[in-house]
Amino acid sequence: MRVLVLSDWLEQHAYLDRLPEVVRETHAEAVLFTGNILRAEARTAEWERARKEGRDPDPDHPAVQKEHSDDAESLANFFRTLRKLEVPVCLVPGKNDAPERFFLQAAFNAEVVTGSIYMVHRSFAPLGRNYVAAGFGGEITKGERDHQWFLRYPGWEAEFSLDFLRHLDQEKILLFHTPPRENFDDSAANEGHEVVSHIINTYHPRFVVCSRGGGKQGRVWVGDTLVVCPGRWAEGDYAVLDLAERRVSFGNLR
Repeated sequence: MRVLVLSDWLEQHAYLDRLPEVVRETHAEAVLFTGNILRAEARTAEWERARKEGRDPDPDHPAVQKEHSDDAESLANFFRTLRKLEVPVCLVPGKNDAPERFFLQAAFNAEVVTGSIYMVHRSFAPLGRNYVAAGFGGEITKGERDHQWFLRYPGWEAEFSLDFLRHLDQEKILLFHTPPRENFDDSAANEGHEVVSHIINTYHPRFVVCSRGGGKQGRVWVGDTLVVCPGRWAEGDYAVLDLAERRVSFGNLR
C-alpha cells in the first residue's frame, strides 16, 4: 500500500489544485495530512502586537475578522478538493487551524458528507490491510493551552488523549503536527517534543508522520518506528510511504 503524506498547505491554492494529479502519479491509495490548512497571518500579527503591548489580543480587530471570513472559504475549498480524490484521507489540525471548534465543524461536516475523510485528532480510523491511523494535532507544548487563536495543547493532554491506542491490535500509523524529540537525518538539533517520543516508545507504531519546524523534509528511526516529515505542501513538498517495504521517498512539484 502506498500512502501520500502532506503537511502545511498554508492556503497555497495552486498546489492544492494539483493534489488529484499527485495522487494519480504516485499511485497513492490513501492520503495523510498533518495540519496547517490555514496561514493565520492576521491572527499571528495581532497576537504578536498584543504581547509587545502587554494586552490580550483583540478578536474584533478588522484584519482578524476579515481573515476569519477568508479562512471559512479556504477550509471549504480544502475539503472540496479532498472529496474528489476517491481515496481515504486521514488528517489532524495544525497550530494555525484555529479556532478549534471552527476547524472541527468543517472536518466533521466533510467526514459525514463523503465517508472517506477521517479527522483522527484524538481519534482513529481504519486504513486497510490491518492498519489503523490515529493522531493528535496542533502544537504540543510544555504547559500552554490555546483553542482560540492557535491550537496549542500541553503534553499531558496529548498523552492522555491517545490512551485508547493500547486497546488497538492493528498496526498503527500516528499523525502529529509536532515532531518527536529525536534528531532527523539532516539535523544535529532536537526540534520536537519529548511527549511525542514517549508516545512512540509506548505504543510502537509502524509509522509516524508529522510536520517539522522550518518546513523541512526528513526521516528518523525511533526504535522500530519510521518517522517521516513530508515538508511543506505550500512549497510543493510531499512524501510517499510504501507500507509493505517500509520505505519513504520524497518529492517536490517546484
